[in-house]
Amino acid sequence: MLLFIIIIITSYVLFQAIEIASFGARVAGRITNRSALGTTLAQTIYTGSRFLLILFLPSLGYIVESGISIDDYLALVIVAFILTLIVSTIIIIKLNSLQQFYQAVFHEYAKSTIPVALLKSLILKKTGFDAQACEKFTFEKVILKKTLVSFLAYIFLTTGFFVAFMLSVLFPENRLTLSQFTSFFHGFGAVIFAFYLDPMLSRSIDSYSDDVTWLKNVYSILLGRILSYLAMIFLILFFLLL
Repeated sequence: MLLFIIIIITSYVLFQAIEIASFGARVAGRITNRSALGTTLAQTIYTGSRFLLILFLPSLGYIVESGISIDDYLALVIVAFILTLIVSTIIIIKLNSLQQFYQAVFHEYAKSTIPVALLKSLILKKTGFDAQACEKFTFEKVILKKTLVSFLAYIFLTTGFFVAFMLSVLFPENRLTLSQFTSFFHGFGAVIFAFYLDPMLSRSIDSYSDDVTWLKNVYSILLGRILSYLAMIFLILFFLLL
Protein backbone atom coordinates (compact mmCIF):
# COMPACT_ATOMS: atom_id res chain seq x y z
CA MET A 1 0.00 0.00 0.00
CA LEU A 2 2.82 2.41 0.85
CA LEU A 3 4.42 1.87 -2.56
CA PHE A 4 1.18 2.76 -4.34
CA ILE A 5 0.71 5.85 -2.17
CA ILE A 6 4.22 7.04 -3.12
CA ILE A 7 3.46 6.39 -6.81
CA ILE A 8 0.20 8.36 -6.56
CA ILE A 9 1.77 11.39 -4.89
CA THR A 10 4.88 11.42 -7.10
CA SER A 11 3.03 11.00 -10.39
CA TYR A 12 0.43 13.62 -9.47
CA VAL A 13 3.04 16.21 -8.49
CA LEU A 14 5.07 15.50 -11.62
CA PHE A 15 2.27 15.76 -14.16
CA GLN A 16 0.92 18.91 -12.54
CA ALA A 17 4.42 20.44 -12.53
CA ILE A 18 5.01 19.48 -16.18
CA GLU A 19 1.69 21.04 -17.18
CA ILE A 20 2.58 24.31 -15.47
CA ALA A 21 6.10 24.25 -16.91
CA SER A 22 4.63 23.98 -20.42
CA PHE A 23 3.50 27.62 -20.11
CA GLY A 24 7.18 28.58 -20.30
CA ALA A 25 7.23 27.42 -23.92
CA ARG A 26 4.46 29.84 -24.84
CA VAL A 27 6.29 32.67 -23.09
CA ALA A 28 9.50 31.80 -24.95
CA GLY A 29 7.57 31.66 -28.22
CA ARG A 30 6.17 35.15 -27.69
CA ILE A 31 9.54 36.66 -26.74
CA THR A 32 11.37 35.12 -29.71
CA ASN A 33 8.55 35.82 -32.20
CA ARG A 34 7.95 32.08 -32.61
CA SER A 35 4.49 31.86 -31.11
CA ALA A 36 3.38 28.89 -33.23
CA LEU A 37 6.40 26.81 -32.21
CA GLY A 38 5.94 27.83 -28.58
CA THR A 39 2.29 26.76 -28.62
CA THR A 40 3.14 23.47 -30.35
CA LEU A 41 5.91 22.68 -27.86
CA ALA A 42 3.64 23.56 -24.93
CA GLN A 43 0.96 21.21 -26.27
CA THR A 44 3.54 18.46 -26.83
CA ILE A 45 4.80 18.74 -23.26
CA TYR A 46 1.24 18.85 -21.91
CA THR A 47 0.34 15.70 -23.86
CA GLY A 48 3.52 13.98 -22.68
CA SER A 49 2.57 14.61 -19.06
CA ARG A 50 -0.53 12.44 -19.58
CA PHE A 51 1.79 9.42 -19.65
CA LEU A 52 2.02 9.68 -15.86
CA LEU A 53 -1.70 8.96 -15.62
CA ILE A 54 -0.82 5.38 -16.60
CA LEU A 55 0.80 5.08 -13.16
CA PHE A 56 -1.50 7.44 -11.27
CA LEU A 57 -4.99 6.15 -12.04
CA PRO A 58 -4.47 2.37 -11.55
CA SER A 59 -2.61 3.04 -8.29
CA LEU A 60 -5.39 5.33 -7.06
CA GLY A 61 -8.01 2.76 -8.03
CA TYR A 62 -6.08 0.02 -6.24
CA ILE A 63 -5.90 1.76 -2.87
CA VAL A 64 -9.62 2.55 -3.07
CA GLU A 65 -10.38 -1.11 -3.87
CA SER A 66 -8.14 -2.14 -0.98
CA GLY A 67 -10.36 -0.30 1.49
CA ILE A 68 -8.28 2.74 2.46
CA SER A 69 -9.90 4.80 5.23
CA ILE A 70 -11.19 8.28 4.45
CA ASP A 71 -8.71 9.86 6.91
CA ASP A 72 -5.74 8.15 5.25
CA TYR A 73 -7.07 9.05 1.82
CA LEU A 74 -7.43 12.73 2.72
CA ALA A 75 -3.94 12.73 4.25
CA LEU A 76 -2.60 11.35 0.96
CA VAL A 77 -4.41 14.03 -1.03
CA ILE A 78 -3.26 16.90 1.16
CA VAL A 79 0.39 15.79 0.89
CA ALA A 80 0.03 15.69 -2.90
CA PHE A 81 -1.47 19.20 -2.97
CA ILE A 82 1.14 20.67 -0.60
CA LEU A 83 4.02 19.33 -2.70
CA THR A 84 2.34 20.51 -5.90
CA LEU A 85 1.81 23.96 -4.39
CA ILE A 86 5.51 24.23 -3.50
CA VAL A 87 6.69 23.10 -6.95
CA SER A 88 4.18 25.37 -8.72
CA THR A 89 5.25 28.39 -6.68
CA ILE A 90 8.90 27.75 -7.59
CA ILE A 91 7.97 27.50 -11.28
CA ILE A 92 6.08 30.80 -11.37
CA ILE A 93 8.96 32.56 -9.56
CA LYS A 94 11.52 31.00 -11.91
CA LEU A 95 9.43 31.47 -15.07
CA ASN A 96 12.13 33.62 -16.69
CA SER A 97 14.77 30.90 -16.29
CA LEU A 98 12.28 28.33 -17.55
CA GLN A 99 11.39 30.26 -20.69
CA GLN A 100 15.10 30.81 -21.40
CA PHE A 101 15.50 27.04 -21.28
CA TYR A 102 12.78 26.74 -23.91
CA GLN A 103 14.59 29.31 -26.04
CA ALA A 104 17.56 26.92 -25.95
CA VAL A 105 15.17 24.15 -27.05
CA PHE A 106 14.05 26.30 -30.00
CA HIS A 107 17.70 26.83 -30.91
CA GLU A 108 18.47 23.09 -30.83
CA TYR A 109 15.22 22.21 -32.60
CA ALA A 110 16.49 23.94 -35.75
CA LYS A 111 18.96 21.06 -36.09
CA SER A 112 17.04 18.10 -34.62
CA THR A 113 13.68 16.80 -33.37
CA ILE A 114 11.84 18.03 -30.26
CA PRO A 115 12.86 15.08 -27.99
CA VAL A 116 16.52 15.47 -29.01
CA ALA A 117 16.33 19.25 -28.60
CA LEU A 118 14.90 18.84 -25.08
CA LEU A 119 17.64 16.40 -24.10
CA LYS A 120 20.42 18.56 -25.53
CA SER A 121 19.07 21.66 -23.76
CA LEU A 122 18.98 19.76 -20.46
CA ILE A 123 22.49 18.36 -20.83
CA LEU A 124 24.39 21.14 -22.57
CA LYS A 125 25.18 24.26 -20.54
CA LYS A 126 26.54 26.31 -23.46
CA THR A 127 23.76 27.18 -25.88
CA GLY A 128 25.75 29.35 -28.28
CA PHE A 129 23.29 32.26 -28.14
CA ASP A 130 22.05 34.90 -25.71
CA ALA A 131 18.55 34.10 -24.45
CA GLN A 132 16.13 37.00 -24.05
CA ALA A 133 14.57 37.68 -20.66
CA CYS A 134 11.03 38.39 -19.54
CA GLU A 135 9.87 40.35 -16.51
CA LYS A 136 9.69 38.40 -13.27
CA PHE A 137 6.49 37.71 -11.35
CA THR A 138 5.01 40.42 -9.16
CA PHE A 139 1.45 40.89 -7.97
CA GLU A 140 1.31 44.08 -10.04
CA LYS A 141 1.37 41.83 -13.11
CA VAL A 142 -1.81 40.03 -12.06
CA ILE A 143 -5.33 40.76 -13.34
CA LEU A 144 -7.81 39.89 -10.58
CA LYS A 145 -10.72 38.90 -12.83
CA LYS A 146 -8.63 36.52 -14.92
CA THR A 147 -7.02 35.06 -11.82
CA LEU A 148 -10.46 34.28 -10.38
CA VAL A 149 -11.62 32.67 -13.63
CA SER A 150 -8.43 30.60 -13.72
CA PHE A 151 -9.00 29.60 -10.09
CA LEU A 152 -12.54 28.48 -10.94
CA ALA A 153 -11.35 26.41 -13.92
CA TYR A 154 -8.49 24.73 -12.11
CA ILE A 155 -10.45 23.98 -8.94
CA PHE A 156 -12.24 21.42 -11.14
CA LEU A 157 -9.31 20.41 -13.36
CA THR A 158 -6.80 19.74 -10.59
CA THR A 159 -9.16 18.01 -8.15
CA GLY A 160 -11.36 15.89 -10.42
CA PHE A 161 -9.48 12.63 -9.90
CA PHE A 162 -9.20 12.95 -6.14
CA VAL A 163 -12.80 14.08 -5.59
CA ALA A 164 -14.28 11.28 -7.72
CA PHE A 165 -12.26 8.60 -5.94
CA MET A 166 -12.99 10.18 -2.55
CA LEU A 167 -16.68 9.59 -3.25
CA SER A 168 -15.76 6.00 -4.06
CA VAL A 169 -14.13 5.68 -0.63
CA LEU A 170 -17.19 7.14 1.09
CA PHE A 171 -19.70 5.02 -0.85
CA PRO A 172 -17.88 1.77 -1.69
CA GLU A 173 -21.05 0.02 -2.89
CA ASN A 174 -21.19 2.47 -5.82
CA ARG A 175 -17.47 3.05 -6.29
CA LEU A 176 -17.34 1.93 -9.92
CA THR A 177 -20.02 4.46 -10.88
CA LEU A 178 -18.63 7.27 -8.73
CA SER A 179 -15.08 6.86 -10.06
CA GLN A 180 -16.43 7.84 -13.49
CA PHE A 181 -17.34 11.29 -12.15
CA THR A 182 -13.80 12.37 -12.98
CA SER A 183 -15.01 13.42 -16.44
CA PHE A 184 -17.91 15.31 -14.87
CA PHE A 185 -15.60 17.43 -12.70
CA HIS A 186 -13.02 17.92 -15.44
CA GLY A 187 -15.71 18.96 -17.89
CA PHE A 188 -16.50 22.21 -16.06
CA GLY A 189 -12.88 23.27 -15.86
CA ALA A 190 -12.12 22.21 -19.43
CA VAL A 191 -14.98 24.29 -20.84
CA ILE A 192 -13.84 27.42 -18.98
CA PHE A 193 -10.24 26.92 -20.08
CA ALA A 194 -11.05 26.05 -23.69
CA PHE A 195 -13.61 28.80 -24.31
CA TYR A 196 -12.15 31.65 -22.28
CA LEU A 197 -8.67 31.29 -20.80
CA ASP A 198 -6.80 29.68 -23.68
CA PRO A 199 -8.27 31.91 -26.46
CA MET A 200 -7.68 34.99 -24.30
CA LEU A 201 -4.06 34.01 -23.75
CA SER A 202 -3.48 33.16 -27.42
CA ARG A 203 -4.99 36.45 -28.60
CA SER A 204 -2.79 38.49 -26.29
CA ILE A 205 0.33 36.53 -27.31
CA ASP A 206 -0.43 37.18 -30.99
CA SER A 207 -0.92 40.91 -30.39
CA TYR A 208 2.49 42.53 -30.84
CA SER A 209 1.07 46.04 -30.37
CA ASP A 210 0.78 45.29 -26.63
CA ASP A 211 3.89 44.12 -24.75
CA VAL A 212 2.30 44.01 -21.30
CA THR A 213 -1.09 42.26 -21.31
CA TRP A 214 0.11 38.87 -22.57
CA LEU A 215 2.52 38.41 -19.65
CA LYS A 216 -0.12 39.57 -17.17
CA ASN A 217 -2.45 36.93 -18.62
CA VAL A 218 0.18 34.23 -18.16
CA TYR A 219 0.86 35.18 -14.55
CA SER A 220 -2.86 35.54 -13.80
CA ILE A 221 -3.61 32.03 -15.10
CA LEU A 222 -0.70 30.50 -13.22
CA LEU A 223 -1.58 32.30 -9.98
CA GLY A 224 -5.20 31.14 -10.26
CA ARG A 225 -3.96 27.58 -10.60
CA ILE A 226 -1.73 27.92 -7.53
CA LEU A 227 -4.61 29.37 -5.51
CA SER A 228 -6.74 26.34 -6.42
CA TYR A 229 -4.18 24.07 -4.73
CA LEU A 230 -4.08 26.34 -1.69
CA ALA A 231 -7.88 26.38 -1.42
CA MET A 232 -8.05 22.58 -1.55
CA ILE A 233 -5.40 22.28 1.17
CA PHE A 234 -7.46 24.44 3.54
CA LEU A 235 -10.68 22.63 2.58
CA ILE A 236 -9.18 19.19 3.23
CA LEU A 237 -7.71 20.36 6.55
CA PHE A 238 -11.20 21.50 7.51
CA PHE A 239 -12.63 18.08 6.70
CA LEU A 240 -9.86 16.33 8.64
CA LEU A 241 -10.58 18.49 11.70
CA LEU A 242 -14.24 17.54 11.47
